[in-house]
Amino acid sequence: MKYIEQPKGPGTAYRFRMKTPLTLRGTSNPWAEGKPFGTWIIRPMAGERHLPSAKRLRDIYLAEVRKLEVEYRARQKFSLEKAELWADALRADRDATFVRDLIYDEAERAPESDRRAFLKVATATTLPLSKAKEQYLEARAPGNSYGNKPLGKTSANEVVTAVNYLCAFMGTTSDALFLDEITPDLVSDFQHEFLPAQTSRKTGRPLTPATTEKLITMLRGLWRWALARRKVKLDINPFNRPDDDVPRVRKQNEPKRDQFKPEETRRLLAAASQGDRMGDLFRLGLVTGARVTEIAKVTVSETKEDGSVFLIAGGKSENAKRVVPVPKVAQPMVQRLRAAALEGNHDRLFHAFPLNAATGTAKSASKAFTGLRRKVLGRESDERLAFHSLRHTWKTISRRAGLSIDDAHDLGGWAGVNRTSNPYDHGLNEGELALAQEKVAALLNHEGHLEGF
Repeated sequence: MKYIEQPKGPGTAYRFRMKTPLTLRGTSNPWAEGKPFGTWIIRPMAGERHLPSAKRLRDIYLAEVRKLEVEYRARQKFSLEKAELWADALRADRDATFVRDLIYDEAERAPESDRRAFLKVATATTLPLSKAKEQYLEARAPGNSYGNKPLGKTSANEVVTAVNYLCAFMGTTSDALFLDEITPDLVSDFQHEFLPAQTSRKTGRPLTPATTEKLITMLRGLWRWALARRKVKLDINPFNRPDDDVPRVRKQNEPKRDQFKPEETRRLLAAASQGDRMGDLFRLGLVTGARVTEIAKVTVSETKEDGSVFLIAGGKSENAKRVVPVPKVAQPMVQRLRAAALEGNHDRLFHAFPLNAATGTAKSASKAFTGLRRKVLGRESDERLAFHSLRHTWKTISRRAGLSIDDAHDLGGWAGVNRTSNPYDHGLNEGELALAQEKVAALLNHEGHLEGF
């Protein structure tokens, strides 16, 4: 019997079972709490064992499936993708009146719930925020085909966060909020009234002025992209700051990061010996000046077997991609980490520190170091020290060891000073970089930083 079966054998209850039509696969299943349809549609029949009654239920269930198919085809016909095609036709046709009439005729046949959105997009006036966000992130993705500067993972996540806050402020969803509905007056209330009153999920405290400014900057970039590509008809970018706005302080009054003193590195080295995951990470950061996430991401394939070099494949900036020589004092440690990773069939040397799936950063390592630092140096060190302070320490020592600013930047992955000769100057070779790194390690040792290494 088609679409009906007794899974537990003759005399037991019937159920409805049919292969999901291709058009419905992956769409929301109203009979399974909105979960997506899979390969099969299976619905119980409330224990019905009477065949004629089960057949009547089957016919009802089948009619409901066919109705869903019709509704899906209608939604597709009046989807935002189809509306954008109409908008393209409207922009391309010299006789815009004819195309516009066709659009309105088409909209009359759209379901009432979809009609407003379809018309707004099809008449080329705007995009819903959900669609704009999706297209903007695609246009700013790494390796995009538009030649646009890519957004890092953290910045892309900040765009999403900013959009979520804006939707909460407007009391609607990103599907129902359109770009042209946002005005400078709304942005002013959003920035100066709404955002400062929000609580950060990360810290549990109100959003700081710096965070608020960052969220506004993310939205400003999205609207700038939309205006440049005629995705919205506005006279100005509503997220631009007014010329007569109150001047901002350049930086918040926050503690300035400092470098480690020799006695502080000695105490931390004594508290976390080699073989301890944080002890190894701290030591490698101290002698190379690499960022915590850069070290945590280093893979076996990105290291030499003798531990003399590791490769940083990319990171915070274009300059982050570099070859990092490991000074001799740390090479046995890298050899050990490499061998242990191979033995355990791990990809990364510091696999003990998981990477954050959303940002790709080693937040777990930063958190572990904060715990160690507070235990050894006290909470008062919060005011001036973090793992990143090792970069300050390394760079300061590198200058005192006689390295030029360019060589230090090559080793540490900082953005160099722009010069006319830069396109022709490819820096030191690997051997010269290794010698420069040894100079830094020698001075670190001389000043007492490596005692107990």
